[in-house]
Amino acid sequence: MNQTQTNLSQVRQKEKVSLNDGLPKIDPRTVIEELKSHLYSDDNFKKLFSDAEDKKYRENFQLFDRDSDERINFTELQELLTSIGYVYDEQELSELYKELEDSEGQGIRSDALFILVSKKKREQDREEQLIEAFKSVDLENTGYIQSEYFKELLMTMGYRFTEDEADEYMKFIDPKNEGKFLYIDIVKKILK
Repeated sequence: MNQTQTNLSQVRQKEKVSLNDGLPKIDPRTVIEELKSHLYSDDNFKKLFSDAEDKKYRENFQLFDRDSDERINFTELQELLTSIGYVYDEQELSELYKELEDSEGQGIRSDALFILVSKKKREQDREEQLIEAFKSVDLENTGYIQSEYFKELLMTMGYRFTEDEADEYMKFIDPKNEGKFLYIDIVKKILK
């Protein structure tokens, strides 16, 4: 290797940049906590909820915060969510509660309530979208879809199923082989 090639090689090595260059050396836990605090800040939640919803949830939180410590325990959370129309399975709520509980283990703050409500709202939106999709192929507007017609759609529209795949899926859709199915029940099965 001549001198020019050596100098060029040295320049290229100096030009290499790693992902850590120029970044502050911060403990990953600190970064995660900063992200959480930004995510849970009031400004970010105001974008997700109308002013009326924001006010309603904050006022309800205060009602259930019986000892006025700006936290509610698991039982109070269950009662609060039920009172505003969001029902969680107890096990799922328990797991979410543990994730959202404050660092002192004293309960959850109001920002966690907004996280739980937004999760339920997204689930409801998804349910509505699925129902609308089924309605679009409910030609008789009865709430039922003929199994053979739906199987044909599976094999001819969008992601096309093979006949074997369609038959297998139809076992899920119409397990009793009744020839039709109530699609609201299927939506609930899908979202389980």
